[in-house]
Amino acid sequence: MSIPVIDLFAGPGGLAEGFSSVLDGNKRFFKIKLSIEMEQYAHQTLLFRSFYRQFGIGEVPVDYYKVIWENDPKKRQELKNKLAKKYKNEWRNAVQEAWKCELGHKDFPPELVDGRIQDSLNNAKEWVLIGGPPCQAYSLAGRSRVGGIDANDHRVYLYKEYLRIIAAHQPSVFVMENVRGLLSAKLEGKSIFRMILNDLRDPGQIFSEYKSKRYRIYSFVNKTVSSLFDENPEYKSDRDFLIQSELYGIPQSRHRVILLGIKEGYTLSDPDIIDKADKKLNLKDVIETLPPVRSGLSKRIIETSLINNRNRHKYGKIDDSDEAWQETINRFRSELGLSAVNHIPDLNKGASFIRTGIKFSDKEIKKWYYDPRLRGVCNHESRNHMESDLKRYLFASTFLQKEKRFPRMHDYPNDLLPEHRSAKSGKFNDRFRVQEPDKPATTVTSHISKDGHYFIHYDPKQCRSLTVREAARIQTFPDNYYFWGNRTQQYHQVGNAVPPLLAGKLAKIIKSIIKKK
Repeated sequence: MSIPVIDLFAGPGGLAEGFSSVLDGNKRFFKIKLSIEMEQYAHQTLLFRSFYRQFGIGEVPVDYYKVIWENDPKKRQELKNKLAKKYKNEWRNAVQEAWKCELGHKDFPPELVDGRIQDSLNNAKEWVLIGGPPCQAYSLAGRSRVGGIDANDHRVYLYKEYLRIIAAHQPSVFVMENVRGLLSAKLEGKSIFRMILNDLRDPGQIFSEYKSKRYRIYSFVNKTVSSLFDENPEYKSDRDFLIQSELYGIPQSRHRVILLGIKEGYTLSDPDIIDKADKKLNLKDVIETLPPVRSGLSKRIIETSLINNRNRHKYGKIDDSDEAWQETINRFRSELGLSAVNHIPDLNKGASFIRTGIKFSDKEIKKWYYDPRLRGVCNHESRNHMESDLKRYLFASTFLQKEKRFPRMHDYPNDLLPEHRSAKSGKFNDRFRVQEPDKPATTVTSHISKDGHYFIHYDPKQCRSLTVREAARIQTFPDNYYFWGNRTQQYHQVGNAVPPLLAGKLAKIIKSIIKKK
């Protein structure tokens, strides 16, 4: 029988997808029984993917793909409704698995949450808890905005919702993920990371009513710290729990704290650690095969006034046709002293679904991403950009091609510098960041939902930021993983996710623990 998995703070389901990818023979070794997520569109994504997992490998009905193939939002929703009616049992199971719930909120008291967990586990003796409590309060960027950790920010304590469930239900194994900033976060002068580690070792000291067993906490990447925390929480380095994803075959420099907890007495042997990849997977390796698309034109400045010593702009509509875009790009190239570029055949803004063939030169990459039944690419539509930003993107991507590095602010011509006062201060040198093709991408974060300035495509001919699908490829979501919501909401989901390919490597370690036991 499959090992049950409960996923807390699930986001769009990156951790669960990785666990679901681990097979035993031709069947999934782990079974996702409950995924809890509060955000509406991430929940829709979870629900749709849960439906996909109700079927065996290669047995997903074509009706699933028909929903993805439809570009009209209204018709897509109609097809989704028909899917739910046609496959009632599978859809009902998916609804039971994907629960829209805000842990810690008064509308979802512990007894309600515990009831759902107990029903999902159905008295299973062995099971796995996974999840990443909200991390914005610990992130370096979040702390810089508020001047440190805010003791009144409820998100600081949301890990205790995770901890309570460990204490109440005592999983055999748990995996907890969080941002690198957790290692340096302090509250009232004390290390939050050390506090969390101490709590995870002995959940019963916080939630004594549950009489929970203790847990041993392990690193997934450092064997020297694998058997720590018997009594003394002091150890060599907090960074021993930091996973640098690019070292393990993930095409981005994503650094995250991931902890492995094993219930005391469950196994006598220490777990293995994940193996480093033979070579790094670069950005070009995973997005080069996607169809080229152009950026969209959002608006242009038609009038500028100086009010209170600041420029105030009046914007006007702009022609966003393929021809107008080509003319705009060639005008920018002329102004930057670059030669004109010929129109790329069939270059458009992309779509929710593009029917096309996809080729992979690397068999392992193809094995992970490719689904021949998909017959194309989904969530591959560019966002619109202002003319001024497009000119910066063109300059930046061309600069990268010539200089083999992305430009800093001091490399930009004066007329391309942003208007804010700190443009030349040196504090925003990577404000416009071209992703380099021959390196792993920088960390895909939820900020990608706000603008594309940190995620500029390296191809000047396309002159744009990355699409949702390109970000999803960097995050290692399979191509048939469909993200619901508008484009901004899709970006947000992808940026908040755990890379499924990395999660799959963690899951194989846990499979080994269970098999040995």
